Amino acid sequence: MPRRASYSLATIRALPAQTVYASADATLRHMLAAEAHVREIDPACEYALSDTIERIVGARIGLGAGEVVVGRELRANLATLVLDLSERLSLDGSERDGGAATPDEIAAEIGVATKTLQRWRAAGLCAHWIREHGRPRVAIYRASLREFAELHPSEFARARSFRRFDAMERAELLAEGRRLLSEGWTLNLAAKELASRFHRSHEGVRLLFLRELGNVPRPRRSSAERAARFAETAWRFGIEPARIAERLGKSESLVRALVDRRRGEVLRGVQPAWVELSTFTLAGADETIPNAPAARKFQPLGLEDGDLVRAIHSAREIRRLFARDARAAADRDETRAAAMHFLLRRASRAIDALTRWPDRSRLDEIETDLRTALRLRALLVERGLVIALGRADQYCEGGPERLPSDELRALARALVASVLDTVSGFDPSRQKFDRAVSLAADYALAKAVRAPSPRLAHRAAAKHAAGVPVRLLGCVARWQHAVDPLAHHAEYIAMHARERACDLVARRYGFAGKAPRTVEQLAAEERTTVALLTKRLREAELAVRRAARA
Repeated sequence: MPRRASYSLATIRALPAQTVYASADATLRHMLAAEAHVREIDPACEYALSDTIERIVGARIGLGAGEVVVGRELRANLATLVLDLSERLSLDGSERDGGAATPDEIAAEIGVATKTLQRWRAAGLCAHWIREHGRPRVAIYRASLREFAELHPSEFARARSFRRFDAMERAELLAEGRRLLSEGWTLNLAAKELASRFHRSHEGVRLLFLRELGNVPRPRRSSAERAARFAETAWRFGIEPARIAERLGKSESLVRALVDRRRGEVLRGVQPAWVELSTFTLAGADETIPNAPAARKFQPLGLEDGDLVRAIHSAREIRRLFARDARAAADRDETRAAAMHFLLRRASRAIDALTRWPDRSRLDEIETDLRTALRLRALLVERGLVIALGRADQYCEGGPERLPSDELRALARALVASVLDTVSGFDPSRQKFDRAVSLAADYALAKAVRAPSPRLAHRAAAKHAAGVPVRLLGCVARWQHAVDPLAHHAEYIAMHARERACDLVARRYGFAGKAPRTVEQLAAEERTTVALLTKRLREAELAVRRAARA
């Protein structure tokens, strides 16, 4: 069982930090109240977070106002909260009938796998920290296990009656697996197909194949697939399709088709996630949501990046300049978040509808939607970092720059991770952006910062005279590389945006505060054809790459 289970609700995640100064008796009451509430939650119902927190803490503390969550998610978060709160108590396992045992021991007693116990934790099986011979370890009370078995009898019985593969079934699975792999199936897809056919779990069949078939040589890629990969890589480096066709000994039209097919395959691996809003299904949403004025302004706040000390100072200056702009900023955040989720949703559905040989203009529209969503996400992350650094100013006496360099870097990484998580799951219909970021930042600060002595603080501040180099706004999505090939030249393009080549590239990809455009939109602005504009854009990209390297 992992040492630190993760939360999916920022409000529940912030609760331990809000009650950090509670006494041991109060912490025990909070833990028992949360554990009792877990047993009563219906996973299909919705619950108001403020009521849940009031029930656990015993008073309204201003958390979760207006937030409503599904019982399944709330149950998993409260089980994690019980584990966190138990760490502050001196439990030894003898507090309940039957005592407590480690997950490995419990799994051996009832005849299930430890992964099954991990899955049951999300369903409400609470684990606790206990001290055994002075050493802390995660354990499960046998009384808690009995209560879980009474609440989930069918699932408990099914897990205990699970049977392993017998010799005949195992041989059949391996034979079918080898056949599918020889036909070009991936190991994961073959396991998924055979799991449904043999009425087995996907994970169980996949692990069997990894053990037995993991070293089976895969069929070699066809010449067409190798040519497609080579053509797409060369095309992304700015090489003309005519030269690629000459190198491969194929026609230029086939090379362009192979490049488009590879682009479609890359997009299928993106799999963006978004938050579904009720406004997405309204008539005219395609025009109104992504084209709202706030969603078309891509000018950043100006947070300095690359040095932590300068970033902290610039965040303070931004907060000072925009202190009276709180209401307008909140409206902008909600509009940008809604547009970001809508564009990701539209791109994801368009990706699912792509054919094997996709249309080039359709690919361009999808990539432009994803780039626009990236720019909106970067703006929200920048604004979130300004808020998070403000919380760090309040949390750290004398400012976070007084921390030692290694602690300051760890703090920055924790704040960036919390802001990225908040932006990805931010629902503008249920919460305010600044409040959600503040809660996530408070939790990150409570875990990452320890109070330094005045002597060490002054010494650390003196060491930062040369700066603390760290980039905060590097990558804002794991799939950014698939649609943002010139992101590493963004600073150069912004500095030379008045030059013809940089201006064209900036308008195409959305740099220097400009909105990303499709090739057709850019050709209409330049009053030229798509073919001529594509050639000019390719030349501009090559010029930018050469100038940036020089």
